[in-house]
Amino acid sequence: MRRDYYAVLGVSIGAGPREIRQAYRRLARQYSPDVNFWEREAQGLFEEIAEAYRILSDPSARSLYDRFGHRPFRQQAEGSPGRRGDDLYVAMELSFANSVHGVGVTLNVERLRACSECEGAGCAACHDRGLQSESVELPVVIPGGVDTGAQIRVPGEGHAGRFGGRRGALIVITRVQEHPFFTRKGDNLHCEVPVTLGEAVLGARIRVPTVDGETALVLPPGTQSGQVFRLRSKGMRRLHGEGTGDLYVTVRVTIPQGLDARTQAMFRDLERLLPQAPRAGYGRFQGGAA
Repeated sequence: MRRDYYAVLGVSIGAGPREIRQAYRRLARQYSPDVNFWEREAQGLFEEIAEAYRILSDPSARSLYDRFGHRPFRQQAEGSPGRRGDDLYVAMELSFANSVHGVGVTLNVERLRACSECEGAGCAACHDRGLQSESVELPVVIPGGVDTGAQIRVPGEGHAGRFGGRRGALIVITRVQEHPFFTRKGDNLHCEVPVTLGEAVLGARIRVPTVDGETALVLPPGTQSGQVFRLRSKGMRRLHGEGTGDLYVTVRVTIPQGLDARTQAMFRDLERLLPQAPRAGYGRFQGGAA
């Protein structure tokens, strides 16, 4: 059964805000877990003191307590009587390679901690906020598969809460650098690969890069420039869930330039041997006819 909040702080029902604040500071210093870390009961007492102060220092909450007792606040007690701290948002830039495979990093961040003088109650040193700024280094694991705008949540590493409240979360927002070869679309990757005229006409087995090294791509005879080939599971690792996206390879046929007279003659012979009419039917569009 919960004790009366006024009795917890040792003040009368008519005590003013200053008297309540002074009582909390005195008791918080006496029963702080940092001072009494060897006594298990001190933790429970400190939480009870912080909860009592949280209610009695808030005019609205105190009014509810004076009218209805503990009943309105029973559902609010979730293990930490204080107010939960705010989340801390940090942006970081990643190379494309690190976004593919993941990476462990150490972030230097500025966050709020409980004031060492008032234990979160509020005093002149912390401008009555109960919190002070601190610089810390936090290790964070960035999983493979993140994209620009992804949010990596690290519970319990954000800003401290007032009155002994638990910390918020650290939320790392990623920005991935562009890659000179691959373009990402969701979990899939896209790239363009040049091929020779002979490889496109006769077919060939070529090597194409992927995020995990080179792999083979078989071009069938008669491959057209702009034709797209799908390499399954050669894309990005899925950030949420299992599996990997695909790699889409667009073939671009490289047309030889600076041909000598002999080579030009060979192509004229090919034109005669392989007659084509790639623009057949275009005439029906002349003059805007449908």
